[in-house]
Order: sequence, then structure tokens, then C-alpha cells
Amino acid sequence: MDTVFSSQLQRLRKEHNVTQETLAAHLGVSPQAVSKWENGSYPDGDLLPKIADFFGVSIDYLYGRAKEDASVVQQIIDELQKSFQSSENSEKLFFEQAMKYVWAIQTASWAANKYYYDRPELNVTDSITVSELSSKEGFSYMRLNKDLEYYFLVKQPKEGFAKRLRITDEMAELFAFLGDKSNLKILHYMLSLNWKEAVRAKTIAKLINIPVEKAEKALDFLCKFNGMFTKGSIINEDNKSENIYQSSPVKAVAPIMLMICADMMTTSPSSYQNQVGWNDEAWLRREDLSFLKNNEG
Repeated sequence: MDTVFSSQLQRLRKEHNVTQETLAAHLGVSPQAVSKWENGSYPDGDLLPKIADFFGVSIDYLYGRAKEDASVVQQIIDELQKSFQSSENSEKLFFEQAMKYVWAIQTASWAANKYYYDRPELNVTDSITVSELSSKEGFSYMRLNKDLEYYFLVKQPKEGFAKRLRITDEMAELFAFLGDKSNLKILHYMLSLNWKEAVRAKTIAKLINIPVEKAEKALDFLCKFNGMFTKGSIINEDNKSENIYQSSPVKAVAPIMLMICADMMTTSPSSYQNQVGWNDEAWLRREDLSFLKNNEG
């Protein structure tokens, strides 16, 4: 006769694609014993923790008295999605909770620390404080001040950074473009557009006091990159076609990240909340830089 225990055991075994023989071998019993448990009998009490551990559940769950234990990752998902159960400030709550989790990642890298503690409350008037982890497997960097909070987690590619982040003509062209302050102003303005808004080159040219031709050339350049900015046309008051330019708030996060990285490089932190260094090697291996000596991109 089936019992709650036998039903739970059968379901768990089938969900995990485990045979009776495999489970029996793990527990040190015969397959016939497992078969009997699934048909209404019960194992010895000392086997229950082993069965529960094998399937990653609690003993109470085997008897139908508790929900299946969720993985830590699933628990994080569940907690973050609770933010959207609030009709007000749901997105704000989501990011505040997410920042707590990435702060937990930073503190977990510090071996001397065994418990979570809240990160310091730092405002715009406080010195710039960061948390940094450096390892040959990657790095993480978190700015803690409330005026500009961000977190980067980068895993080193299997082939190494040097082979993956090669100097290309496109990269050099982009940095040369950003080296012109008026181009940076145009980029800033484009990031101020909502997804339904568009702007003409002469409008931007007038705002920042540059020739229309230069503004149009800069806008055309920005439209080269992965749909972050797009080009269309309208019929103006002279009954002629005129170019207009739009921004995609969803896709145009890369320029924001680029400017944040520029802020990281040009504004040194005053202090570190925690700094963990597991890496005593260079980020780029010299043997991977052979392309510097030739004309490859």
C-alpha cells in the first residue's frame, strides 16, 4: 500500500532520473529494499538522513510535512521577485535588494569574515570607498557611495583577456571619437532621449555651438554600433527630407558603462571597505600580445 513516504520517494527518484539500483548502492542496501520502501514499507531510521541528503531535501519533506528545499540560487530569485509584488517602487526595491546580494558576494571573498554585515552608508560628501576582489579567474569591483553605486563582476576568458580584448581598428576609432569633448556632449545628449523621441543634427549643433556638419558626422558615427542609436528621416518645413536620430534606452547601456569605467580610471578611491587580492599575475600575458608587432586588428 502506498504511503506518503513511498510516494515522495518514488517521485524524487524519478525526477532525479535515479534507478532503484543506484539509490540502493549509495545507501548500501539491496535494490529489493528500495522497492519495498516504494511499496509501503519504511527504511531504518539511520537511513533517513542519507536519503534526504541524496536528494537535497529535508527529512520532513520525505514525509510530506515540508516544501522541497530550494537551492540558494532559487531562494535569491524568489526574494528578488518579491520586489515586484509591490505596486509602488518595485524597480527601486529590486535594485536595492540586488545590491545587497552583490555586497554579500564581496564580503564572502574575505575569508576572515563569516557573517553578513550591512555595507556602510556613504553619501556624496563622503570619500570614495570601494570593495575590490582580484583573482586570476577574474575580478569584481563595487563602488559603495550612494551618489553613484555600481558593481562589476568579470570572469577571465579561458583564452585570457589579451586574446579576447584585442586592439581593433573599430576600438581605436571609438576611442578617438570619444577623445573629442564635443562628441562626448553629443553622446550625453543622445542618452537623454526617451525611446519615442528623436532629434535633428542642427538642434544639437545649436545647443553645443558646433557646425551642423560636425554634429551630423558624430551622430552618423554613433549609429554604427549595435542599434544603440538609429537614424531616420522626416519631411521638414521646406518639404525636404531631413535626418533625425533616436536612442534606444534598452540597448544604450554600453555608453553608460563606458563612462562609469572612465570615472573609475580618473577618480581614485580614497579608501577600501575590503580588498582581497588572490592574483599576483599580470592581467595580460605578454606571449599573447604578438599582434602588437604587426598590422593585425
